[in-house]
Amino acid sequence: MENLESGIILLIPWKLYKYILNKFVSTFAAAVAIFTVLFLMDQASRQVEQLAPHASSLKDFLLSFLLLAPPLLAYTIPLAFLMAMIWTLEQMKQDREITAIMAMGVSPVRLMPPFLAASAFIFIIAFIVTAYAGPASFRKYNERLTNLARQSFINDLKPGILFSGIPDTLLLVGGFDRVSGRIDGLLMVRNNLDETETGDMILAKKGMIEPSTSGTRDIILKLENGTIHPVTSGGDVYRSGSFDSLISRIQSRSSVPGVRAKQFLMASSNRDLRSWSGAQGEEKDERLSAMYAIELNRRFAFPLTILLYPLIIFPAAVSTGRHGKMAAFSGSLILFLSSFFLFSIGSNLARQGVIPGALGAWFPVLFLLLACLAISPAYLFKQRDMS
Repeated sequence: MENLESGIILLIPWKLYKYILNKFVSTFAAAVAIFTVLFLMDQASRQVEQLAPHASSLKDFLLSFLLLAPPLLAYTIPLAFLMAMIWTLEQMKQDREITAIMAMGVSPVRLMPPFLAASAFIFIIAFIVTAYAGPASFRKYNERLTNLARQSFINDLKPGILFSGIPDTLLLVGGFDRVSGRIDGLLMVRNNLDETETGDMILAKKGMIEPSTSGTRDIILKLENGTIHPVTSGGDVYRSGSFDSLISRIQSRSSVPGVRAKQFLMASSNRDLRSWSGAQGEEKDERLSAMYAIELNRRFAFPLTILLYPLIIFPAAVSTGRHGKMAAFSGSLILFLSSFFLFSIGSNLARQGVIPGALGAWFPVLFLLLACLAISPAYLFKQRDMS
C-alpha cells in the first residue's frame, strides 16, 4: 500500500509539470507580444523623425521600423519571463492549487523544475537574440535607413537647379547619375559655422555624393580636380587653393550624436566590440573602451539574469499569501526595473573609470546572485525542517 501511494506521488509531479508549463508558456507568449508592442510604440516617437522623411511609402516605413523588434526582445524576454512566472504562481495560489498539492504530500520545492527548465530554454533564446540576432537586425536597420536617406537625397537633387536641402549650404551640379551618385561638375557655397562667419566656394570637375552612415541628414562629398575660394576675406589678401581629391562631410546641426552613438554600439558585432574594448596605444580613449566593454558584456549578462530569477521569485511567491494579478505585474516590473537600475549604476561607474567596464555590465547579475544566496538556501532549509 505504501509503495502504491509513493508511486502515485511520483506520478503527480509529471502531470503538474505539464500543467504548469502550459499555463506558463501561454502567459509568457502573451507577455512577450504585449511588452514588445509597447516598447515599439515608445521607439516610434524616437525613430519616426529619422524614418518618416526618407520612407517613400508606408511599406518602407513599416519594414524599417519592424527591424527594431529583435533588439527590443533583449529587454522584453526577461520582463515577460518574470511576469509569466509570478502570474502563474499567483494564479495557482488564488485557485488554491498549491494548497491542494501540499495537502497531497508534495513539497512546494518539487514545483520548481518546470520553471528552472523554462528559464534554461528561454535563456538560450534570449542569449541568441541579445548577442547575435539583435545586433544583426540593428545593422540592417541602419543600412536601410542609410539607403532610404540616400534615395530621398538623390530624388531631390536635380542637375542645373540649386539644391538647398543641406543646412547652410547651396549646391549646384551639372550632371548627376542617380544610380551610382556620380556627379560631373559641382559648385558648392557653404558657411563655416565659427566665430569668423566666413564661408567658402568649392568648384570641382567631378566627384561622388552620398549620405554618411553616421546620420540620416549628413552627406559626404568625394570631389576630384577642383578649387576652393573664400566667399569673404578677413583682410586685404585673397587666398584660394586647388586640390586633386577632397572628401568633405557636411553635418546637420540638428543631428543628435548621442543617439547615433548608441545605435552604432547596438549594431556592432561582438568581435568588433571585443577588439575595440581591448585596444591599446597612446590614443586609446578609456571612456570609449569602457562603453564597448559595457555593451559587449551586457549581451551576456542580461540573458543570464533569467537563470537567477526563479531562485528569487519561487521562494518569495510560494511563501507569501495571495496578492492577486496586480501584485504579480507589480512584482515582476519592480524586479526588472531594479535590475535595469543596477545596470545603469554600474554603467555610469564604468564610464567614469571607477570600475572596469565588464564589471559595470555584470552589476545586476552580481546583485541577483547575492539575493539568490540569501533567499533560496533559507527557503530550502525551512522546507526541510517542515518535512
